[in-house]
Order: sequence, then structure tokens, then C-alpha cells
Amino acid sequence: MKYIIILLSQLFTITLLFATPSLTTLFIAEYPFLRNSKLHACTTCHMPVVKDSLNSYGLSLRASKMDFKAVEDADSDLDTKKNIDELNDKAFPGSHATYPEYFIFTNKKGNIDFNHEMHVAAPSYLSSGNCDNCHDAPNNKATDLFLKRFDDNISLRSEGHRLCWRCHRESGSANAPVQCGGCHQ
Repeated sequence: MKYIIILLSQLFTITLLFATPSLTTLFIAEYPFLRNSKLHACTTCHMPVVKDSLNSYGLSLRASKMDFKAVEDADSDLDTKKNIDELNDKAFPGSHATYPEYFIFTNKKGNIDFNHEMHVAAPSYLSSGNCDNCHDAPNNKATDLFLKRFDDNISLRSEGHRLCWRCHRESGSANAPVQCGGCHQ
């Protein structure tokens, strides 16, 4: 019996170290008002949806050993809002995305709907799941790549035009927009 209890406790500990549907169950038990919302999904911690990828909120939870209360006052995505405030607003605490991996950038010329997950995971895109193809390390301000975190002091317009146009041209894909109306809707 003693060995069974030890084995079960080890299995439980290992389960907590890896994302499973039971972690979503724990999350909803802590925040029942999020049931059936867009946050009632793996994407709350895993954005982009790429194997072994955790966003900053997921990393904070892992570091706190899944202590949800311990990370409530943090600002995981550095958008000046506490995680708990974002949860109360049903917004992603680890991402600036409006929907899982879907960003809407407003612009006078027309909004840009950007599907980040498709750019990351779809084989037809040049990134091929490698973040470094488009993003620089969070603390390194390279001049030719997007930062992994938003910086309101950097114009997305100039960065987007320079980086997106380059990649769209290099891709050689007929589906990659190279005219204004292809991105601005």
C-alpha cells in the first residue's frame, strides 16, 4: 500500500508538470466565471499553439507550481494590466491577442487582421514554427526583427511594412499580399 501511495503521488506531480486537460479544470475551478469563455482553453497558457511553447503567463504559472493566486498581481504580457484584471475582463493575461493567436491592428487605411498561429504553424509560411525568423529575443532590440513583446514606442506601421513586405516578397507565394489592400481591410 505504501508503494502505491508513493507511486500515485509521483504520477500526480509529473502530471502537474505537463499540460493536460486537468490543468484547464484546475484553472476553471479557480476562476469559474471563465467557463465557456475564450480563456477556457489551452491557449490561455499556450500561445502560439506550438509544441512545448508557453506564453509568459504559462511560464509564470509553471514557475509558481500552478499557484494561480501567486501570479494574479503580475503583468505577464507587460501591457500595464495585472493578470487578475485581464482575467476579470476575459482577456488573455499572457498575450496581447484579442482571440487566440489573432491580432487586430487598427489603422486609418484599414484594419489588419493578423493570424499569428497560421504564420507560425502553417507549412506554407516561411517561419516554419521558428520564432527567430520574425522575432528577436525580448531584451535585444535588433533592427530587422519584431520584438516578442509589444513596445508602444515603436511604430507597428513602419515595422510591419518593412518586415512583412520583405517576407511576403521573399516567400514567392501568390497568396502573400504585396499590395496595401491585401493586408488593410
